[in-house]
Amino acid sequence: MGGAMGQVRTDWVLVGLLWAVGLFAAAQFGKISLALPQVAAAYERSETSVALVVSMVGFVGIAMGAVVGGLIARLGASRMMLAALALGAVLSAVQAFGLSYGWLLAVRGIEGLSHLILVVAAPTLMVQVAATKDQSVVMGLWGTFFGVSFAASALILPGILRAGGLPLVFWLHSAGLLVLGVILLFRLPRTSGVHIRQNWLAEHRLIYTTPRIFAPALGFFWHTLMFVALLTYLPPVLGAAPWIAAALPIVSLAGTFAAGWLARYVAPDQIAIAAFLGTSLFMVAGGSVLWIALPTFFLIGLVPGASFAAIPYFNTKSTAVARANGAMAQLGNVGTTAGTPLFAWGLAQVGPAGLSGLTVVLSLAGAAALWAIRQKIGQDAD
Repeated sequence: MGGAMGQVRTDWVLVGLLWAVGLFAAAQFGKISLALPQVAAAYERSETSVALVVSMVGFVGIAMGAVVGGLIARLGASRMMLAALALGAVLSAVQAFGLSYGWLLAVRGIEGLSHLILVVAAPTLMVQVAATKDQSVVMGLWGTFFGVSFAASALILPGILRAGGLPLVFWLHSAGLLVLGVILLFRLPRTSGVHIRQNWLAEHRLIYTTPRIFAPALGFFWHTLMFVALLTYLPPVLGAAPWIAAALPIVSLAGTFAAGWLARYVAPDQIAIAAFLGTSLFMVAGGSVLWIALPTFFLIGLVPGASFAAIPYFNTKSTAVARANGAMAQLGNVGTTAGTPLFAWGLAQVGPAGLSGLTVVLSLAGAAALWAIRQKIGQDAD
């Protein structure tokens, strides 16, 4: 099935810069979610009520993920990337001035647009500046951006909050986006857009009726339904030392990056199917036991790396790559938003067995969905 058209040599410096963009894009979530007690105190509200400030960014992804993929294809990924970096820098700086709660929600909604463009344009550009043989590795690296960003933010945010409170967090985030924008202004390739007609309904119809564009996001959706929820609810069930809460995402990141290397030799959707099946088997064996939970999270981590690697594997045109990344952003936000309440319900109904049972069911559903769409792609190719 091949890969998307790439360069003769991979521009690893530019790949690293675009991955750094992903870290700061993920920080658009992390700077609020990891400082939720301080945000709640600043606005004299409960942490539950100010959680909406985090969710505003995700809601934009659900509503506009597919459309942004088409928009980037039409206007050019480099141009959209620079605009989103500038917009994000301005909005983070605005937040440093202590907005009213209503204005903060409005600004966060606009920041969601910046975030969405960044997480669709960056991997689209990474595929373009990578040699064909390196595209799966590059996309495996991209798949780690969210986890790495949250881990790094969790380490450095407490010190920043002690030094200057929430305003300093927002100023530093703004500065990081601005610096990346200036550097990339001189490093990004001059990408041209493609003349395509676009409206909200037609874009969704095109993406979700084109198996090659839709397939990578399909696997990612089932992964996101489980991942954040398991990171939230499984550590207390394990009843182990506090380091376990940090070990699980680190192990999953190792799996995500490993999937990029494996995809050089094995079709990425087959990696994801095997990972889903392995996850279900391990969970049946005892996912609430520490020595089983750790390798389970390695398998869980394979899925996002394989899903991102599947984008250039199934799609050769830059417009299709951009749309596939848009679908990833959209379904990823749907899964993340729906997964946590779903697992909370399972835990409340039947206790720890609910976590294992839901994980088994969702993993098997993910494997079945990917197998079915692979058959559809094969029929279309015949």
